Amino acid sequence: MYINKGPLIVSTTGLDRTLGALPGVATFAAALGRPLVVMHVLGKRYEDYATRRVSETLAQLNGAAPAEVLVVRPKEHATVLRERARAEGGVIAMLPQRRSFLGRLASLGTDYEQLIIDGPLPVLALPIGGALPAAVRRVLFPIDLAPRSLPALDEVVAFCKQQSAELHLLHVFGADRLLAAEINQAERDQARTPSELYQVDKRHMQEVADRASAAGVPVTLQQAEGRAHTAILNYVAPNNIDLIAMTSHGPRSNDDIWYGTTTARVIRKASVPVLALRA
Repeated sequence: MYINKGPLIVSTTGLDRTLGALPGVATFAAALGRPLVVMHVLGKRYEDYATRRVSETLAQLNGAAPAEVLVVRPKEHATVLRERARAEGGVIAMLPQRRSFLGRLASLGTDYEQLIIDGPLPVLALPIGGALPAAVRRVLFPIDLAPRSLPALDEVVAFCKQQSAELHLLHVFGADRLLAAEINQAERDQARTPSELYQVDKRHMQEVADRASAAGVPVTLQQAEGRAHTAILNYVAPNNIDLIAMTSHGPRSNDDIWYGTTTARVIRKASVPVLALRA
């Protein structure tokens, strides 16, 4: 996972929308103090035109120029990306394709969903329009109380400490449940009433907050009710959130398969960048 190690990696064909977002990503990487690596996935169609467009865009970056530019063929892209991930870690920055419901079904998922589930690195999904904050001062991390999400929390806490950012922890009570294998089911089974079950969850929420506070990061702990993706999206603007960082466990239900996981749904409509980490 290692979001605090390695470069910010951007892949572009030179013909896609990601190229237009590259200046903003370069500035964002510089603000985070992270090197930028541009992977130009060069196909044989419009090769000269794509090469010229990438060169022109890179020339406009000036002080935010990438540390490295790699030119790879489409068949080599996945292999090179995995090799770089093993050697350096890092984060993949991308401008997701936000398809309609029918378009998503026709494509059997989306590019960012596939990368989050099967990709070698965490994904930084750029918001609609590709705009990125000048600095990260407030990070929202939705907590699902799954033990296997704790390594991701520790990474996000370390990131907040590096950026001198506040960490907002949000737990949503509602229909989006964890699988029995993802939680301490034995402890929950001992609760005899909904009130006792609520107290179990509140205790775990406070333990997560204390874990983050122990690292010296300012923490705000909040809770909400309803669908997780809606509550997360509704929290962003009123609390001036600059970045959402969240874990993804992959699809848990038919609803996730048809409409996308909570992470995918947040990415689809978020007004801020979303850092997706596989739990």
